[in-house]
Amino acid sequence: MSRNTVKNHRAEGEQPIDWAAWLDEYGDRLLLYARQQTRREADAEDVLQDALVQLVQAVESGAFQGAREQWSAYAYTAIRHLAMDRGRREEVRRSYAARQQETLSEGEEDSPWLACSSDSEYLRHRVEQMLRTLPREMAEVVILRIWGDHTFREIAEMTQTNLSTITSRYRYAMQALRKELEDNPIES
Repeated sequence: MSRNTVKNHRAEGEQPIDWAAWLDEYGDRLLLYARQQTRREADAEDVLQDALVQLVQAVESGAFQGAREQWSAYAYTAIRHLAMDRGRREEVRRSYAARQQETLSEGEEDSPWLACSSDSEYLRHRVEQMLRTLPREMAEVVILRIWGDHTFREIAEMTQTNLSTITSRYRYAMQALRKELEDNPIES
């Protein structure tokens, strides 16, 4: 979504919203989450753009009643719902198992979740491999907690899941990742 395409419909005297600055602050985190939710780069970008459009429309129309600090939670929730909808449509076309088998047989890797110029490629790949071994729900909580910088309560609200379930998923995920690191340490 072009940062210059958003028009501000604010009342006279109100400061226009600097969407570009907000996107600079949260864009990478939201894209990471979209990648985790969709598994394909093109789908992740589409879902992110749709979620951002929903957020801008809700804020600009006055339908969003929360504070600016709640915008990212709204965007994460929108990404999750849009990705689920996209996934359901895709599943109707073909089964998840057939898609996974096709990817494995072609030897192609899913699009990367983590993309950061400061990370070494090896480290990025190892961390990503470890995250991909986790059940989807556990990986989701880890990404929202660590890269999304959300509290467990916020994650529970975004995913509409019980708080104790969220904390359990995180704890089990950390245990699994810790065991994986003990068994196969990351080489420097």
